[in-house]
Amino acid sequence: MKIHDRIVVFISAILLLVTGLILIVMAFGPNPTSFYTNVFLTRQYGGLRPQVIVVSIVAVAAGAYLIWLAFRSRGLRRTIVRATGLGEVRISPLAIETLVRRASREVPGIQDVDTVVDVSGEDIEVYVSVVVSPDVSIPGVAEQIQAKLGRYISDTIGVDVSRVTVHVRNVGHEQRPQRVI
Repeated sequence: MKIHDRIVVFISAILLLVTGLILIVMAFGPNPTSFYTNVFLTRQYGGLRPQVIVVSIVAVAAGAYLIWLAFRSRGLRRTIVRATGLGEVRISPLAIETLVRRASREVPGIQDVDTVVDVSGEDIEVYVSVVVSPDVSIPGVAEQIQAKLGRYISDTIGVDVSRVTVHVRNVGHEQRPQRVI
């Protein structure tokens, strides 16, 4: 999750928590004669106390979950470790993702690439989501990406890729040549 997404989730979580806490205070608060308590909790207005309690519990639980979601990390991402004569070389999945994006964009017909690399032990799995040009064969482009990434990562990092999954998420627009006036 990107930082701006985390900020939006965090602000939403705070708003939910505050709303839930206000509703709890309304339901169990020390001042039952206040205007809001009378409006929501008396029989005159339908006796909404059970509903207010349920909504407040849901709001607090959802707010707490969203705060956890905003601050959770992806965990420690495993690295590829290569031993050399002078020590170890550690290659992060982020570096591999950058290589994968670069290599994928070199395949003709690719307009946009997103990628995720999963490293477990010495196995590398690559997930590539692409937008292709409308004038290319989708199966052909997918096979080219798989073959190119398998070779490229093996040559660059020295580790074989166990799986390359290609997801064609969209077909892009035609590239129109610009007119010269």
